[in-house]
Amino acid sequence: MRRPRDGVEVPRRAWVVLAVVCISIFLVVIDASIVNVAFPTIGADLNTTDATLSWILTAYNVTVASLLLLAGRTADRLGRKRVFLVSVAVFTVASLLCSLAPTAGSLIGFRVLKAVGGSAIFPSSLALVLTEFPVERRSAAVGIWSAVAGFGGAVGPSAGALLIELFGWRGIFWATVPFGAAVVVLGRRYLTETRVATDDGRLDVIGVPVSVLGVALVLLAVVQAEHWGYTSARTITLAGVGLVLLPFLVWRSRRHPSPVLDLSLFGIRSFRVATFATLFFGCAFLGGFFLNSLLLQRLWDWPVWKTGLGLSPSPLMSVVASWWVGRAADRLGHRWLTAAGSGLCVAAFAWQFWRVGAVADYVSDFLPSMLMLGAGAGMAITCITAAPLADLGSDQFAMGNATARTVQQLCYGVGVAAVVALLGAGGAADLARYPYAWTWLICAYGLAGLTMALFYPSGSAAGRAADGAGATGTASPTGRTRNRQG
Repeated sequence: MRRPRDGVEVPRRAWVVLAVVCISIFLVVIDASIVNVAFPTIGADLNTTDATLSWILTAYNVTVASLLLLAGRTADRLGRKRVFLVSVAVFTVASLLCSLAPTAGSLIGFRVLKAVGGSAIFPSSLALVLTEFPVERRSAAVGIWSAVAGFGGAVGPSAGALLIELFGWRGIFWATVPFGAAVVVLGRRYLTETRVATDDGRLDVIGVPVSVLGVALVLLAVVQAEHWGYTSARTITLAGVGLVLLPFLVWRSRRHPSPVLDLSLFGIRSFRVATFATLFFGCAFLGGFFLNSLLLQRLWDWPVWKTGLGLSPSPLMSVVASWWVGRAADRLGHRWLTAAGSGLCVAAFAWQFWRVGAVADYVSDFLPSMLMLGAGAGMAITCITAAPLADLGSDQFAMGNATARTVQQLCYGVGVAAVVALLGAGGAADLARYPYAWTWLICAYGLAGLTMALFYPSGSAAGRAADGAGATGTASPTGRTRNRQG
């Protein structure tokens, strides 16, 4: 192995672990992007309505978001390798069941089962990777992890269209089965079991259902508000109960010796600031991509296949940016790179605000914004994923990632709901409504960048560890995780 210029070597085993984990992340991301393309075909084959079809996506997203905290806690207690392999196996079996579903109701049920597996893949996989990499190379690993996820999002629609053309909608589900099985086989051989050595307390039997129910009710109310009505009794009741349960979860976690939400993480400055920035970033990220899809299909009246091609430059550019920024963040830190990426996203939607009209002019009016958004989102999503974990000990990786991703998932739902509300009923075909949505996205991305620029610690995680940054509210990156060859 050739020694790198800074003298920090990454063991070959770490790259193997990263490769295994990246396959699983690719499967989860591509599954989410493929399903959207298959809705018309599924509806025609199963003879169901659009309202029922929407639950194929809604049930999956709500289940993933509500189980992330529990998944992270379980991975720390039972072992990251064990939880990862079980979650991939559940995800794979559920994919096979989805391909065999005889009715829309059974398909929704199997998608919920798939979400149970998917919810545990995210926190356990990243914890397995970061434990293998030295602190000086962890952002590079996250950059590759994010690039693979971005590539899955980029190829998902076109791959889904091809599979549907060749095998029908059931092909989008069974095509992932052999890859999931391969991850389980490779994972059993190459992954190392790690768990938190000091986490031997009983799981909070009250905090767990409260966390699951609180997150699920809030997100369900947000994503269904358009269909139920923003002031309907159902929307207000679910949101109200969820918003009461979440503060109760915080109160409970402060008092329980083994809480489902580890509040000590928020005592670490880098985690606290980056998670707060994720609030704003999440409100813009998915909503922005959703708005661009509506713009091409509803405002410019493009067909689905042409819309997929028109949007593809953004995720492809994000793959390149993620790869580069992960390596740069190990040297420069996450503060200014996140701010710069968020700034590019602001510029992308400001460009649309200034240039996009009712008459389609893709090359001049839309393509530049796609390139800026792809570069900016690739930079920012990589850093916003790695930044909360930068100063955590290895015993905190799974729980820290689960907490940050729960915030992100909740805000994804808020962001999409905000775009829909700002466009209004039928507003996606009216250019006069778009400035409201563009303004929302510009402000959200801008606040994410400002939060990181003003408050996130300077320098790299390795530099802060070398300088003894514990005095500034950061944790040792070594941690207390117990490792065992798996």
